[in-house]
Amino acid sequence: MDGELIKKINDLAHNHADEIIELRRYLHRNPELGFAEKKTAELVAAELGELGLEVKTGVAQTGVVGLLRGELEGPTILLRADMDALPIQDKKEVDYASRVEGVMHACGHDAHTAILLGAARILSGVRKNLRGNVKFVFQPAEEGPGGAAPMIEEGVMENPLVNAAFALHVDSSYPPGEIGLGTGPINANADEINVTIKGKGGHGARPHTGVDALTICGQAIVAMQQIVSRMTDPCEDVVLTFGKIEGGYRRNVIPEKVRMEGTLRTRSDEIREEMYRLLDQVLKGVTSAFGGSYCLNITPSYPALFNDGEMADLLEDAVIELGEGFRVNRDLVPSMGGEDFAYFSRMVPSVLFRLGTGSDERTTCSAHGSLFDIDEKAIPVGMKILAAAACNYLEGELDGKNRNKGEEPGADFSSGQGDCEKPQGK
Repeated sequence: MDGELIKKINDLAHNHADEIIELRRYLHRNPELGFAEKKTAELVAAELGELGLEVKTGVAQTGVVGLLRGELEGPTILLRADMDALPIQDKKEVDYASRVEGVMHACGHDAHTAILLGAARILSGVRKNLRGNVKFVFQPAEEGPGGAAPMIEEGVMENPLVNAAFALHVDSSYPPGEIGLGTGPINANADEINVTIKGKGGHGARPHTGVDALTICGQAIVAMQQIVSRMTDPCEDVVLTFGKIEGGYRRNVIPEKVRMEGTLRTRSDEIREEMYRLLDQVLKGVTSAFGGSYCLNITPSYPALFNDGEMADLLEDAVIELGEGFRVNRDLVPSMGGEDFAYFSRMVPSVLFRLGTGSDERTTCSAHGSLFDIDEKAIPVGMKILAAAACNYLEGELDGKNRNKGEEPGADFSSGQGDCEKPQGK
């Protein structure tokens, strides 16, 4: 970027910072859950409309897309923010605390939305410098069941065709002015696991007359954890967690059936498939050893998010060019959490970076906590970086091929005796 464009970006960010911070506080006061972001979407659409962008609403129910066409012909870069809140009670004592009982922005999506609107203001102000187009995508339901895939299905990557994508996520482990940046799989494949252990009911005083599904369940949980600790390469990233067990009637009745719900996280698509096989193998062995049976159903959720190497370099260059003492930390520790920006990253060269927002005890509460907040000095930083990265990409378009692309998310995996009983909803 030339010096004049950099100055424009910095000046516009400074001019709009206070308004965007107030907008973030409004969103924080008025959170909405996934696929219910109606007022948020209305605000976003109105803001984009005032900038003269082409606006499309109702994409994947509550998603909003704004298209900024540059003065010059070129590729299209997609910038994405998620809009949804979480079903958590806000316990902060600030004037912008949530006014909605049991709902709050505990993961920073209010900041993501505000920052992207700020970037839209900046890029609208330098439209004459843009060699191509910018698509601003405001996505619903990142926290579940996921809004990225439905938006893609409804054509968000087309008309005009998207060539690359950027996104950010707030991160309290970095201070304002610092970003975390990694390449390859930076978030995990997230799979939902449902297991049903089947036995034979009976009286608790005569256990030998039944097949105790509850004790088999206990053995199965311990055995399945051995897959991670003893049957998988310790250098591979694997997490297996069972968070819900349901079964039984009363203290003196041997249950005939127990259900378990869990999550499997992997960063390698090959290890993901191997875990499916090993889970089936272990469940079969444990249940048959004690005279029971099982049913295993694995439903793939978000795939691993792949950050493209050249796109990461381009983003780092943009941060350096802004020249305000910002710092890029390239030693980002990959997360085993899920992130549905992954669906965009599987289609085009993409980068999601971590925006530093932690500076004191108040702003370093972990995400999904009831006291979660951010240092708002990070908001204009995020605006500048997204805008500068978009300009850098449009000036020096890459080849449009996803060099780190993984396999597409797999299909459901089912095994065992009979049909699994899946929980209602996602």
